[in-house]
Parts: sequence; structure tokens; C-alpha cells
Amino acid sequence: MQDSPESPQSSFTGRSRSRKTRRSVVLADIISRWLITVGGIGTILSVLTVAVFLIWVVMPLFLPAKISEAEAIEVAREQIQHVGVDEYQVLSWILTPSGTIEVFRLDTGEKRQEIEVFPDGQLVSSSFLIRGDTAAFGLVDGTVQLADVSFQTTILDAEDLPAEVVQKITDGAQSANYRTGVLEPTPGGQFRLQELTVEMGGSARVSSGPVRKLAHVVRGDGPLIVALVEGGPPPAADPASEGDATSDDSATSDDSAPVQLADADPTGDGTEILDAPPESASGELRLVALAFEEESNFLTGETTVEVIGPAEVPMDYGGGEAPDFLRVTGAGNETYIAWRDGRMERVDIRDLDDVRLAETGRLLPSGSSEHLEIFEPVLGGNTFLWGDSSGRVRAGFTVRIEDADDELPTLIDAERPAEETFAFVFAKELAQADAPALTMASSQRSRIVATGFGDGEVRLFNITNARELKAQGLPSNDPVIDLVITPKEDGLLAVTQDRLYHMDLDPRFPEAGFSALFRPVWYEGYANPEHTWQSSSATDDFEMKLGLIPLVFGTLKATFYSMLFGVPLALLAAIFTSEFLDPKTKGIVKPSIELMASLPSVVLGFLAALVFAPYIEKVVPATLALFFTVPVSFLLGAYVWQLLPATFTIKNQRWRFLLVAATVPLGIAWASLMGPLVETLFFAGDLKGWLDWSPTQGEDRFAGAAGGWMLMCLPLSAFAVAFAYGRFVNPRMREKSVHWTRFQFATADLIKFLAGVATTFVLAFVASWVLSALGFDPRGGYLDTFDQRNALVVGFVMGFAIIPIIYTISEDALSTVPEHLRSASLGAGATPWQTAVRIIIPTAMSGLFSAMMIGLGRAVGETMIVLMAAGNTPVMEWNIFQGFRTLSANIAVELPEAVVGSTHYRTLFLAALVLFVLTFVVNTVAEVIRLRFRKRAYQL
Repeated sequence: MQDSPESPQSSFTGRSRSRKTRRSVVLADIISRWLITVGGIGTILSVLTVAVFLIWVVMPLFLPAKISEAEAIEVAREQIQHVGVDEYQVLSWILTPSGTIEVFRLDTGEKRQEIEVFPDGQLVSSSFLIRGDTAAFGLVDGTVQLADVSFQTTILDAEDLPAEVVQKITDGAQSANYRTGVLEPTPGGQFRLQELTVEMGGSARVSSGPVRKLAHVVRGDGPLIVALVEGGPPPAADPASEGDATSDDSATSDDSAPVQLADADPTGDGTEILDAPPESASGELRLVALAFEEESNFLTGETTVEVIGPAEVPMDYGGGEAPDFLRVTGAGNETYIAWRDGRMERVDIRDLDDVRLAETGRLLPSGSSEHLEIFEPVLGGNTFLWGDSSGRVRAGFTVRIEDADDELPTLIDAERPAEETFAFVFAKELAQADAPALTMASSQRSRIVATGFGDGEVRLFNITNARELKAQGLPSNDPVIDLVITPKEDGLLAVTQDRLYHMDLDPRFPEAGFSALFRPVWYEGYANPEHTWQSSSATDDFEMKLGLIPLVFGTLKATFYSMLFGVPLALLAAIFTSEFLDPKTKGIVKPSIELMASLPSVVLGFLAALVFAPYIEKVVPATLALFFTVPVSFLLGAYVWQLLPATFTIKNQRWRFLLVAATVPLGIAWASLMGPLVETLFFAGDLKGWLDWSPTQGEDRFAGAAGGWMLMCLPLSAFAVAFAYGRFVNPRMREKSVHWTRFQFATADLIKFLAGVATTFVLAFVASWVLSALGFDPRGGYLDTFDQRNALVVGFVMGFAIIPIIYTISEDALSTVPEHLRSASLGAGATPWQTAVRIIIPTAMSGLFSAMMIGLGRAVGETMIVLMAAGNTPVMEWNIFQGFRTLSANIAVELPEAVVGSTHYRTLFLAALVLFVLTFVVNTVAEVIRLRFRKRAYQL
């Protein structure tokens, strides 16, 4: 009778066992299955959540700016020469031809204040800064007058205000008129009063005739002014006035008569030219520069002003034709003079005692039908934007000529003195519109500019990456003749012939965009487009550089050098431990290496930065020699072991590793002795001096490049010799050594090794001599200037960090190869080395590859070691003696200081997303390759 499935069954021991699975086992199986399923799905969801969060933070970087529909402000118009607005978009002001500033409410157009700055007929020209309150005015009598035109913000409590004003705001009004300004409630329960103030400053008379045009900039020691004047110097009897001439604000008015806006300067050049002054007696046009140097007495608080100049500025007057544009750079070093036909001159005024013409040329081709409409600086005052009657808008700046890699796009028909080292270049192509570009406004916060065109269109650009952010047309399609970007970049004012328009603005993240983040960008002052990361600076007008490619490059560089150092050591150690080391010694060596993984990264980084880097800097030649002497010494010890009698080697087999390892100190001592000799023979006695040498400077003794080529050719020569030995020498040696004794074969093997070492050095020397003779120099690539914290140090220390994990996984993979494969190979007469290379390693290749990929992931994501030992310099050079900056280290350094929600903040999250994608792609490809190796291993 056959037993039922659930009946007890006797085993060979006589004990009965039930064939029914116990409920506890079934329950454990169900629970394990659910836990594994939930854990796997949870891991996938966690990774996806991280990816989705990073994408959610990063996505706004690539969204376009927003400009609302234009709202017309009902204001009567007459003439307007300059427009200003406060940071809260409550008040706006205009400068009229009569020398009066009129202040009005931006929401209704109601006039709130009228300040007579100059008597009617006195004002001729004026100049205002992009950011700053100091203005300069040119008068009909040849005087240049400084003034501060600014909004004053006063915070008031309810008890400080009339009850009816507080009641009006409490009843629901958003604002109320008070004194000469506008009152608004604040979230804290107080009230904010905005008023315009005008405070007169120093003045100086520079000419006997009117000041036609002027431009100014405020330097550290005071304002610098360049003025186009008519007539000769002022009469000696009427010397230039200096001092603190001031005028009180004129009487104000609260009546709601409409503010009268103006016709802008018909040339649209931005320098305010008001009613034409009477012709001077001589009609002579001169360009002069003068500086107001201010000095404060910290004891008394008094400020004294000294006027330096005026100095004559050279200018090609073109037969008496006055220039249409006059500008000064932000640092006050240069003056730009331009004419509507496209001519331009650049004048060096950094030393008023030695003013010189630096460059002449054309912004437009000679004989072109187009003419310049605007020529304005952007924030910082070093980049200039110009637009012409064809609608083309471009930008440029000066660069150092010798830094350029290719021919520069300089001015048309450019001419410069022989000693001039800078040139003005056409760097940015912003737009090609269908209507003339008439006016431009620059932001006070960033490199954003708004350009107005003849068809009523307003376009917003970021100058740094030449990216058009947004275009918005005005309802009337009338030509835009003046523009203002509000101080907080949250609004735009556009002036046409008939009215003033107000638009809300949200530029989002103009410094970002695909081209700015991942493509070369031509930054201000750079001679070529470059990948650069520099997110902060000490100056407010800093041009943010957010190129991620240097960080990606630094990550790859760190990974490359650390894997180059760590992977061979880890894999060879794993092979030796698994296949050649006796079990007792293996039981000591393997845990010792695995114990290395317990060292924290911050400790390794600390040691790298404060111990290894300073020490290696002192013994660089010996350190480089170490990479050759230690392997040669180790191999030499192995070949010497073969020469020992067989009875001795068999009896002392367990000590073989220690006896061979004893050659490592010999290699270190050998490197210490050879370091100074190598430095003297190949690097003229100073390796760091040889690395820093360039053809244009330095001592001639460093000109020879053979030492560097020798250093780089040695590994290639070793590979070439090894290949030749394996292909030609070893087969012949096996044929000839059939009847040799063990000692004879070991002796021949040692001679072959020594000959190979000698051949390697000879081959490297010949190759280095030939390359040097042909004029090739390795400096500037893998070899260049030495920095204390460099890739050599990071590669060594990070390689030390990844060795334990690669070694452990590799050794486990080799040890799990079935023992019968080893036995079969050895039984067939193969040596242990042949068995390892031809049987064990191919079988375990999937595990070895997994170990390398896990080590790669460890190296890619490493933070503390590269943060402390790499120097954090975002440069794109493979130079092993120079530092770098990685994605992870950059995030760790800058994220705590980044403003939440800013462009910088989101770009750091983009760096994290790039690192995530990089590791995801590498691991995916690695898994595909691993599975392929595994499939091949199963077929063995």
C-alpha cells in the first residue's frame, strides 16, 4: 500500500518524518516573500522619488521668463529725458528739459512732487548710473554738477501718522498720499513712506561753453566724469568751482495735475541732451576728463573734495562732427566714443596725466545703410551693447589679445598702437529684429537687459549666455523710446510717443539654460568661450558662471586617477590571495585589507591634505620614481625566489609572500636614492621649475622636454615590451627550455626580466628624445604646473579607499569558482598562474567586473577626500599635478551658502541630478556587461 502524501515516511536512519510542510515554514515563506517584494518595490520607489524631486527642483531653470500684458498709465506728455522708479513700484520720476524732476504715482499718474534742480535753460546734458544714486549734469556755462537722486524709505508707526491717513488705509486702500510721497502698509503693522530726494554735490567748471554730453562712473575714491564740451578752457578769472554747493528741494505740490512726459532723445543714445544751448563763440568741440577725489576725516566726519583735471581726451572729430555716444567703463579705465555711422574709439584714461587713444574701428561696415541707435553699458560697465537701424543687437567687451586661442572678432578696420595689449571684440549676437532697436535698459541686479524696438516690441536678454528670455509687444505697437527695469527686476516701464506702459516681470532664472550650463560661454574679459564654474564673487556686479562641465570633468578625473591606482592593486591582490596564498596567511591578509574599509573618508582626506600632500611636495621626483621602483623590486624578488633551491622553496612556501614583500622597502629606498638623480638628469635639477616653464618666460635650462616624455613613455614602453615578450620571446623560450633544469630556466627568466627592464628604459628614452627633438612638449596636458593638492595625492588616497571593497568582492568571486575547475586544470599539467589566467579569471569575470563597478561608484560619489585634498579648483586639465573640483564636493561646499530657490541653489541640485544620471547610466551599462560575462562563464 502506497503512503499518502501526508503520512509519515521512514528515513534511512529509521526516524520518521512528515512530508507535509509545517505551517511555521509556510508562514515564514509568505512573510519573506512579502518583505522582499515590499523592500524591492520600496527601493525602486525611493530611487524614483529622489529622481523626481531633483527634476522638480531643477525644471524651473529651463522655463522662460514671464512678462505681463502692458498696462497704460494715463499721463499727459510733453518731453522726457530720464525715467526712474522706486524698488516697490510705487513712485516714478522724470527729468524734464527745463531742469525739473517731477514725481508721480505709478498706479494713477498723479503728480506728487516737483523739484526744480536747475533754473530753466541751464541744464544741457545729464548722466545716470545703472546702479547708484549719483547723477552728473552738464550746464550751459560749462559747469559739471554732481547730485544724488534717490528714493528715501521711512518706516512709521500708526501713532506717528494723522488719524485720517491711517483710517483710509485701514478701510481697504492699498496706499495713501502723505507728505511728498506715498504711504503703504507693511506686513508688520507699520507703514512705509516713499519719497524722492535730490541732494546736490560737488561741481567744477570745465569749459567756457556748454557741456554737450557727459558720462560718469563712481570709483572708490570718487566720481570720474568724461564730458564733451564746446569752447575753450574756462577763463582764468573764473576758475573751476569746487565744493559742496547744494540746493534744497523746491516747493512741492499735492495737486493731481497730470505729469507731462517727454519726447526722448531722438538719437536714442541714452545720454540726456536737452534743449540745444546757444552756440559758443568758438564752436570748438573738446573731450575732457576730470575726477572728484573725496577724502573723509574720520575724526570730524567732514568730507573734502579735490578735483583732478580736466585732462584733454584725444578724439577724431571727423571734420568737427560731434560724437553721438559717450560712455565710461565701470572701473573708470576707458572711455568709449561712438558715432551713428558706426565709428568707435576706445581711449585709455586710467592715468589722467597720460590719456591715450587705445583703439579705433567700426561697429558697422563702412558705407553701410544702417546706423547706430543705441550704445549702452550693462551692469558692471565693461560689456557694451549696441543696436542699429536694421534691428540687429550685439554686445562686446575688451580682452587681452595674447590670451586668445583663435583669431578674435575685433572691430571692423581696427587700428591699435603697437604697445596696446587689449582689443574690443564682438562677443555676443543677441537679436535680429524686423524693426530698429531704439533703446535699452540694464538691470541693477544681474546681466539682464531689456531692448525696445521700433515696432513696439520689448525683448528681454541675458547678456552672459546671449539668451533671449522673453519678448512682449505693446498694445499700441508704437516705437519704444525709453525703458526702465525696476530695481528688484519685478517690473518694466516702457515709454512711447503717446504714453507710458507698466508691465510685471518675472525673469525666473536667466543665468541658467542649457547653453549656459553645458556649452562654452564667452564670459566678460575672457579671450575665448570657455566652460567655467564660478558662482560667487566679492563684487555685486559679478557675472555668474555656472558651467557644469568643469565639475563633471573633475568627477571623471578623480575617478580615473583613483581607479588607475586602486583597481590593479586590488585585483592583483585578490588573485594572489585566492590562488597563490596559503590558507593560514590568507586568513590574516584578507581581514586586514577589509579592515581598511573602516577608515572614515574624512580621516583619509585629513591625512591627504595635511600629511601626504605637504610631504609629497618635498619629494616629488622620488614619489614618481616610486611607481617604477616598487613594481620592479617586487618582481625582482619573485624572480630571485625562483633561483633558490627547490627543497628550500617547498619547505618555506608559507614564507614566500613575506620574503617577496620584503623587496618593497628596497624599492622605496631605491626611489629615495634615484629621485634627486632623476631630477638632475631629466628636469635640470628642479622638477617644479621645469613644470612651470613656458617659452615666453623662464630659464632656458628648462626648455628641454625629454624628461617629461620619458616619464610618460615609460608605461607605454613597458606595455610594448610585455606584448613583444608574450608574442615572440616567451614561445621561443618555451621551445628552447624543454631540457633545461629548474635553475637554468630560473636564471634565463631573471635575465629575460632584467633585459626587459633595460629595454623598457631604452625604448622610453629613445621615444622621449625623438619627441623632444621634433619640438613636442608634454607640458600643458598631463604635465603642467604643480599644486600641492593635486590629482596624484587624491588618486593615491582615494585609490586606498576603494581597494578594500574591490578586493573583497573580487576575492569572493574568485573563491566561489568551483574547485573541480582548478583541479582539472592543474591535473592537466597547467601551472597555478595558467590556471588563474585561463580558467579562474574568465569564470569569475562577472564578479570581478561588479567589484570594479562598485569601486567606480564609490569613487564617483566620494566627497570628503576630494573636498580636502583636491584643492577645489574647477579647471579642465588632465594634469596629474593639478587639482580639480567634483560634483559631490561642489555640492557639499556651496549648498549650505546658497539662497533657497535661487539660480545657484537650483543649479547645485542640477549637479546632483547630473551625478545621479551619471552613476545610473554607468551602473546600467555595467550590469549589462556583467550579465554577459556571467552568461559566458556558465558556458565554460
